[in-house]
Amino acid sequence: MIKQVLILLLFFISLQSYSQKLVYKSNGNILNSENQKIKPDQVRELLANNEEFLADYNAARSKKTIGNVLLIGGFGFLVADLIHGVTASGMTATPTGGGNYSLQSERTYPTALTYIGVAAIIIAIPVKIGFSKKIKNVVNEYNNQKATGNLDINKQKLDIITNSKGIGFRFTLN
Repeated sequence: MIKQVLILLLFFISLQSYSQKLVYKSNGNILNSENQKIKPDQVRELLANNEEFLADYNAARSKKTIGNVLLIGGFGFLVADLIHGVTASGMTATPTGGGNYSLQSERTYPTALTYIGVAAIIIAIPVKIGFSKKIKNVVNEYNNQKATGNLDINKQKLDIITNSKGIGFRFTLN
């Protein structure tokens, strides 16, 4: 009796580990059902059976990279132009003739770098929001697919069989 209960317990544990549920956390991080972070390559392996989910996930990861480059680049341009504006004297000497020079004040800040940096940051915000929504949708659809059983992979089937000699279980792999 204990042996049969142990076999059933192991069977149900294997089914539970087979049906893995994914959880989305902020910044594109995906956790498994044990709240352990899954690397992007492992997520791609899980999504390998469904090309649509995999394509959406890869597109979202590309958006994340583009958003990070725009955000960091934008802040880099702003800081570089700020440093240039602080360290530049803003005065130019123009010769007026006879060895005399005229000092003129020039505006050195903001330059085009500031405007490029601001534009990059403004563009980065919707890109970063869009990637997180896309990954959330992939995770939700993956979990819904697992819950409804619409899988393109092998399906396991468990039947209860009864006859005159007793009750039993039949486990089939398709």
